[in-house]
Amino acid sequence: MKEEILDFLSARPKVVAAYGYGSGVFKQSGYTAKDNPQLDLMLIVDDLKAWHLENMHLNPKDYSFFGKMYFKLVKNNKLIGKTGVTYLSNILYKNKIYKYGVIDKKFFLEALHSWNSFYIPGRFQKNVLEVISNSEIRNAIAENRENAMLISLLMSEKKVSLTDILVKLCNLSYAGDTRMAIAENPHKVINIVKGSKKEFISIYESIIEKYAKMKDEMITIIPDKLENKINDIPASLKDYLLINNVDTSDNKLVEKYVLEYLSNINKKESTYQTIKGLKTNGLVRSVKYAYQKVKKRFRK
Repeated sequence: MKEEILDFLSARPKVVAAYGYGSGVFKQSGYTAKDNPQLDLMLIVDDLKAWHLENMHLNPKDYSFFGKMYFKLVKNNKLIGKTGVTYLSNILYKNKIYKYGVIDKKFFLEALHSWNSFYIPGRFQKNVLEVISNSEIRNAIAENRENAMLISLLMSEKKVSLTDILVKLCNLSYAGDTRMAIAENPHKVINIVKGSKKEFISIYESIIEKYAKMKDEMITIIPDKLENKINDIPASLKDYLLINNVDTSDNKLVEKYVLEYLSNINKKESTYQTIKGLKTNGLVRSVKYAYQKVKKRFRK
């Protein structure tokens, strides 16, 4: 898989980092070989617009007619927008179908650190395949994941199962996402956890052990250790909890306001990204991509 992705990238401009994700890269419960899902990539670059302009010369077929006009005419800050990422889907390369997002490095690092945008932090809390990276990117991903587990433990009872905590964590990125209502498999979160449980454990077991004891997949939280890390949670979320005078020792209250904060962000960003996709990806490809998503929703 990694070799195939590197081959795909070799035909495109240089990137700072590249990661694969999703059902085309990792097994998810509810999918079969017949589904043949596209390979999802996230490419981190130094300059979003400059990368696309160069790629248009190298790979003009990656872009729709409208997409080419949009990338040429729009200013870089507008291209970055609320989520930082631009997507191109249904890209055929050597009998494989790719979808790739391209994101500005500065935006990527700030979002993972602060959670002022959650579109990308939520994605990188789940399993990803590192294809190209560096220590700065890896450290940002590690910090983001520790914060995600810290928040998930703060939202939980003192004793909680490993599966429940992973579902809670995975659900952070889908709370309020408008696409979940109409164009996603309604069992997506549990399918992700079931299909990638070993990978989730590999990522999060050592983090859980900083704040809790784990035996036979049951977690017993050590409250003092959680309280000592409150000041380290992402700045935007911390401010929201402070404004609402949330007692961080009350897991139900924490869960209410964390999900409220993330739902507000996810709702705005998912709606914005859908509209942005029509501009960057073109109507035909966007409709084709949406159709595949809707099919998943009505999967028996």
